[in-house]
Amino acid sequence: MENKKTKILIIDDNEIIRMMFSNIFWLHGLDDTYELNTVARADEALKQIDDPSSRPDIIFMGLVMPFEKGGKVTPSVEAGFTIIKHIKESSDLSRIRIIVLSGYQDAEFQQKALDMGVEHYLKKSESMPQNILELIRSLHQS
Repeated sequence: MENKKTKILIIDDNEIIRMMFSNIFWLHGLDDTYELNTVARADEALKQIDDPSSRPDIIFMGLVMPFEKGGKVTPSVEAGFTIIKHIKESSDLSRIRIIVLSGYQDAEFQQKALDMGVEHYLKKSESMPQNILELIRSLHQS
């Protein structure tokens, strides 16, 4: 019987961030252990999160992202907080581990995310790829 891969979902509107994750997985041979999916918009993310067949175990996400509401797509920091709230307030979803990757250096956003139950709040930086690799490995072991 095949071992179940840990599902990781990357939610970020920045294509470079999504490509960086794909490259990290490919370069470090993580494809054998993890199933990586990426989406650019909050509504796409919520579809995967709510579907038991695609539901992730770990989410890396930005806070500001496009979100479709009333037929209009607009970027908003509230999109990220909406996803976090949706996950943490659902007994079926609350086990999903969330790591925020944000360009926002504002302590208020960081504290709000941590108060809502995210495990880590990483600031986007040049050292981010190595930090992410170490974090993925530590999350897998815990």
